[in-house]
Amino acid sequence: MAVVVKLVTALGGAIVVGGLISVLFGWRSVYQGNKNDNPQKVDTGIEAMVLGGITAGITGTITAAIIAALNNLPK
Repeated sequence: MAVVVKLVTALGGAIVVGGLISVLFGWRSVYQGNKNDNPQKVDTGIEAMVLGGITAGITGTITAAIIAALNNLPK
């Protein structure tokens, strides 16, 4: 069971990191869009930041719930 918990933790952590990287690149797009007066790039960056944050938050919550459920299974 410990192997499954570690696998779920690693997979969930990787997806959370991917979401946070999306937030970082979205912020970069917003910054460049503001700098170059490009509203389309600003909108794209905001969308990437929102979706990346949602992905990171939901994935972290689901991963924690799965790990808690696995730890509560009878041995």
